[in-house]
Amino acid sequence: MYHPFSVAETVKTAWSILKRNFSTIAVYSLVAFVIILGCAFCIYDLLDEGILVSIGILVLLVGISFIFLGFIKLVFQLMDKELYDFEFSDIVPKIKMLFSYLVLLVIVSSLSIIMTNAIHSLNEGWTQSLLGIFVGIFFQFFFLFYFPICTCFIVDDESGPFESIGQSFQLIKGNFLKYLLLFVLIETLIFIGSVTIIGMLFVMPFVNILLVVAYRKLIYSHLDIDDDITETL
Repeated sequence: MYHPFSVAETVKTAWSILKRNFSTIAVYSLVAFVIILGCAFCIYDLLDEGILVSIGILVLLVGISFIFLGFIKLVFQLMDKELYDFEFSDIVPKIKMLFSYLVLLVIVSSLSIIMTNAIHSLNEGWTQSLLGIFVGIFFQFFFLFYFPICTCFIVDDESGPFESIGQSFQLIKGNFLKYLLLFVLIETLIFIGSVTIIGMLFVMPFVNILLVVAYRKLIYSHLDIDDDITETL
């Protein structure tokens, strides 16, 4: 039976996943937070040379990306665990996933910086201001709106960086307004959670669960099949 994409069902399923697997998600999130905080402290407090700091920041970026992709894999496994058990090795990101994610992140970030600097080099005026606003909104929108779906394709389908972009546009097409509503909800949750560190530790995992569930439900709606797995949660 075909089920169209529903924001309400997506939120309900994500909340169910969080409740049923709260201890697992909480432990992973806490350990990840401690590791990232510890690495950031070491870079800031122990490294005092420019080159070493740059290397440290690069290693930290790779580490954060690895941990983030691991969490996305964990959510996929928790969604599907009704069908089979999984082990720790099943949530470890593959090198290809990490490479694709970092390539996409670096390319989009570099394009954003290059275009921003190019606009700043123009003569001051309405043209510069309008182009600056447009470029800023475009890249922020891509990072917050499409990039999470690209990440899901990279993890779930082992897609390449450019392939994931095309897949994301195709997946959201036809459900743009519904996904936009979910996007607004997610931004609201992040705003509320950003008040405290504890709030962010709760909101950020839930937001990422929401995005993975949205991806999976969008996939099922395009395949025109019943999403039995997510509805049993």
